[in-house]
Amino acid sequence: MAENVPLAYANIALARQPIVDNHLAVMGYELFYRKNIMATQADIVDDVGSTAQVIAASVFEIGMDNLVGTSKAFVNFPRAYILSSSGMPINKENIVVEVQESAGFDAVLLTSLRHWVKSGCSIALDDFTFHSKLTPFIELADYIKLDLQLLGHDNFHKQIESLRGFDVKIIAEKVETWEDYQFCRLLGIEYFQGYFFEKPELVSSKTSKVNSMTLLQLMSSLLNTSTLSVDELERIVSQDAGLVHKLLRYLNSPVTGLVASVDSVRLAIMLIGMEKLKSLTNLLLMSEMVGERHVLLEQIMVRAKHAELFAEIRGYNNQDKYFLAGMLSMIDVCTGMKLDDVLGELPLPSEFINAIVHRSGRVGNTLDLVENYSNEHTIKNPQDFDDLKATYLVAIQWADEFLVAV
Repeated sequence: MAENVPLAYANIALARQPIVDNHLAVMGYELFYRKNIMATQADIVDDVGSTAQVIAASVFEIGMDNLVGTSKAFVNFPRAYILSSSGMPINKENIVVEVQESAGFDAVLLTSLRHWVKSGCSIALDDFTFHSKLTPFIELADYIKLDLQLLGHDNFHKQIESLRGFDVKIIAEKVETWEDYQFCRLLGIEYFQGYFFEKPELVSSKTSKVNSMTLLQLMSSLLNTSTLSVDELERIVSQDAGLVHKLLRYLNSPVTGLVASVDSVRLAIMLIGMEKLKSLTNLLLMSEMVGERHVLLEQIMVRAKHAELFAEIRGYNNQDKYFLAGMLSMIDVCTGMKLDDVLGELPLPSEFINAIVHRSGRVGNTLDLVENYSNEHTIKNPQDFDDLKATYLVAIQWADEFLVAV
């Protein structure tokens, strides 16, 4: 392979730790985020993105069957993910949604958790401390995880006594020694997790890369239902081999139960369905856009929409072209490659590439104006300034709504 050819794949990793019963048989695994194959701990920057990466690895690459088999998969879900309306492309029969103590136990969270339970998911309350006001959450849960090291033996015992009247299974976590194990057994604990049994095991795989801009285009189309068409979705998906690979991997996974073969991108899209495709795209976006990249996503969407709205207020034709140009004008920041190199790999007309790179023509001029306005540079033409000002706040509002929707 030539040295200047970018790799079309990346290494992904996560860790799993068994949860065993009182006969030491594995009943499930907790899945943990890992930044890379060298990481020994989570090192989480963005909890939503970290959860998305764990699920994405399970769905698209390693496979939930390979990770947990027929056992339960326990995954930490932050509040923002639990409240998300876009759904999860997961097998509800073996996933356990772990709700952390930081989730904020309020009526909004309770309503969302009831929706998850109704859809077939099990709930585990993680690092839990009993309080009577949390009774509705306890009644909804299948499992409660108590941290033995955090609570200490005395407080752990008190928690067990407080929970005895509830139909919920207790998992003792951070069980480190033989003495810890025997202590929990004497209290009638059913399930255990900790270093005494096994440390988290790293699991890794290679994954095909997906262009962030392709995901943004696809999500924009999926959210714009008034003009949605299979032809448009096929065009967007087909421009990214990594995305095609992931969707085909998904279709081939046990979660879909598909027995038919797929010989076209169009058939793959139709078999997945619009709602599930939106869910998968959302998952990939969140797994890509973590930490600073989430801020970058907002900047990209504001620029793209601002360019489109400016074109609209000026009465320019093909306003969707301006939206795409705005998105692609920042693709170098997403990929770490030179802008003309990245665009040269895409099936784009040469005049469109020139407009983005060299700011030629009406499209290029619009990009210049939008960029200068956002950077608070001087806009010489008063009409340009008025039109940019009139459309900028609308673009920000649209981008905010877009980010909430995904």
